[in-house]
Amino acid sequence: MKGPFDPKARTRGDMIVLCGLDGSGKSTQTALLAERLGAAGISAEAVWNRWEPRLTAPMIRLAKRCLRTTSSAGDYAAFRDAKRRTMRGGLKRGLWQLLVWSEYAWEVRGRLSGPRRRGAAVICDRYVHDTLVDIAINFSVPPERLSDLMGHPLLSLFPKPSLAIIVDIEPETGAARKADGTPAAYLADRREYYRELSRILHAPLVDGGLPLERVSEAVWAHAGPWMAARKNGKAR
Repeated sequence: MKGPFDPKARTRGDMIVLCGLDGSGKSTQTALLAERLGAAGISAEAVWNRWEPRLTAPMIRLAKRCLRTTSSAGDYAAFRDAKRRTMRGGLKRGLWQLLVWSEYAWEVRGRLSGPRRRGAAVICDRYVHDTLVDIAINFSVPPERLSDLMGHPLLSLFPKPSLAIIVDIEPETGAARKADGTPAAYLADRREYYRELSRILHAPLVDGGLPLERVSEAVWAHAGPWMAARKNGKAR
């Protein structure tokens, strides 16, 4: 395993990640944690850190148009399966990972540079974990083989956070919260992958379906050891 997933890799003491299903409250909890750390005397900034296609955007738009001609409008399962058929070839998969990880690594570097210059800890709203789950689903890699994708050489370009917290939620609840047309089936497809990530990385799994205050307290409790180490100058 490479980068953020390598158990032997040195962690960045100024970095915490919240990842998980859409609608689980990650953005809210990221902002709350950064605010609460600031109140506790630790400078921290919340940073949106999802992969955002830029160089690859024209290719993705073209692919989506082609895929929609082979699947019914609004039929998530058909659209997902069409993507999987498109990504069957090893050459296509290799090229896609090369494009995604190289582009994303530059985005991460730029997003982290400002807070680090200011001496602030970075609380990431999403990270490599979320993109890995998307790739696994598009490649038809089952959850129990998720670790097969964690050894890509370009993952070494991504810093390993001191703490990764995975926020879980019932797919139906997440879809209702999103209220943007995200189907519950889309979230259900991803849920077991995040749980497998939690198992592989020994990352805490927080129930995002709980009331906001209880989720915040759970996140805060998991951040406690990191906070103590940072205050003592031992976080790495």
